[in-house]
Amino acid sequence: MLPSPAFVIERPKLQANLSLLKQVQEASSVHFLFALKGFALPALMSDILEVAEGIAASSLSEARFGYEHSRKPVHLYAPAYRPADIPELIPLVGTWVFNSLSAYERWLPYLPEDIEIGLRVNPHYGYAGADIYNPGRAGSRLGIPPAQAQGLLPPRVQGLHVHTLCEATADALEALVAALTQHFDGWLRQARWLNLGGGHLLTHPAYDTARFVEVCHTLRKRYPNLEKLYIEPSAAYVWEAGYLLSQVLDITQTEGRTWALLDISFTAHLPDTLEMPYKPIIREALPEPQPGYPTYWMGGVTCLAGDAMGPYSFPKPLEIGQILTFHDMAHYTFVKTTLFNGVAHPALVIREAQGYRIVKVFGYEDYRRRLSNG
Repeated sequence: MLPSPAFVIERPKLQANLSLLKQVQEASSVHFLFALKGFALPALMSDILEVAEGIAASSLSEARFGYEHSRKPVHLYAPAYRPADIPELIPLVGTWVFNSLSAYERWLPYLPEDIEIGLRVNPHYGYAGADIYNPGRAGSRLGIPPAQAQGLLPPRVQGLHVHTLCEATADALEALVAALTQHFDGWLRQARWLNLGGGHLLTHPAYDTARFVEVCHTLRKRYPNLEKLYIEPSAAYVWEAGYLLSQVLDITQTEGRTWALLDISFTAHLPDTLEMPYKPIIREALPEPQPGYPTYWMGGVTCLAGDAMGPYSFPKPLEIGQILTFHDMAHYTFVKTTLFNGVAHPALVIREAQGYRIVKVFGYEDYRRRLSNG
């Protein structure tokens, strides 16, 4: 019997995603990286790195993790860099991207010549379900705005980096490329490579992968000087390849609502559901709330008043002890969890073709070590 709560990653579905990504990578001649900010599970990195040609990291810990598993210098970008991290980062990094011209000027003298230098730009276009996830807006802290991108590329800068998509379509990619060519044509004509960032949801059933390939080939024709194109998605690798198991701990009623209180927390375990916000799919529930069916609000296990989601309708009444399955819970889930309230972190489980493999079960020592030296 599997522990509850538990994040379960379905390896067969991951392999199906990887197969599709490999086909698109070969057809487009784009170099696919893997961004650790969306998913990082050591037990599956060897699978992912059969397709991904490298790791995209945004911190010292991610850079160390990426180098350790890929044995290749990582592609590094962060909004800012801590001075104490620079010496440790240097031997791990192959491509170093700066968020601003001031950061570039400050840190360039410290970086060896064999590290490629890039600059992140803001094309004033973004595709995201919520403004909190849209770095392409005017005034964003992420990337150099068009007004500052005049004349020659600064010395040693070989490439440009942009990331303004989130779970986006091929139409959004085409719009992003149009904005880039409008605002950064001069710099693009001088660059050796361009990183189109993440957010390309290539493994979604509705994604037009042929359009992706076409847009990339057209971009190369316009800028033949671009020796390499990169993307660095993470959600596409694990899209719909995982779920979260949760148990009903109690059923209670308040004014006008029936609550199913669970052993998971939306704020601690599924923060994107509150930040975006979006309502996650429960596989046992009806697609939408329906009059005449048993209907519940889901209550998280923490004492935060807003740790809740709903409503959901079910074919029959829920029971205490029943297991509910939250769909598509691999990307941006356990990489963003917290131990708020000391709640149990969901176990990490991999479903193999032959059965289940429990990777880790969390307990008190994980909570204690986070807050102490012992």
